[in-house]
Amino acid sequence: MNRRYGNAQTIGSNVYQNTYFMTKQLRDGFLAVLADGTIDSVTGAYGAILACESIAKGMTAVEGAELERQFAHAASLLHERLYKGRMPRMSVLAACFAGESVVYRSVGELSLVNFDGRHLTMMEGEAGQMEKRGRLTLLCSPGIWQALSEIDVEKLLSGSGHPYKKAQNMIEAVNRRNLKDQRSALAVIVA
Repeated sequence: MNRRYGNAQTIGSNVYQNTYFMTKQLRDGFLAVLADGTIDSVTGAYGAILACESIAKGMTAVEGAELERQFAHAASLLHERLYKGRMPRMSVLAACFAGESVVYRSVGELSLVNFDGRHLTMMEGEAGQMEKRGRLTLLCSPGIWQALSEIDVEKLLSGSGHPYKKAQNMIEAVNRRNLKDQRSALAVIVA
């Protein structure tokens, strides 16, 4: 099943863009991966890219127990390529969309939010499954929540329009806040 999605990001007051994302059409679903290097350095930026690529490489299908094995393989690749035995300074979120459900794994401060047209439902815990009861799912970095309230996000996700335009509007709203210490912000919206 092909999904419509859109993305936008801003560097905020950082020197380096330390957030990154990838999407991938799977045999029976859709994968979105976000990473936030959390530190304003080239290392943070490269780490975010490597995290997304490692996870996307490990995922090929969304099928129950097979999904668990693929997440474990992706984590192993990430550990081998990036962490090298050290604790990561990174946030990573992977979400697999299949039918009307979303299976996710998260480490760090990234958010997964379902929007039903009126209310936001946030993911709970580092791993789980949520029904995609609404029209849109937002995957985002902490820079979104630094600048925007829940009500702001609901307004930006409301109405018709392509997810790409909604993501662009969200980042424009973040930039309009013009916060002195604005973190980099990344929004990926999946319909």
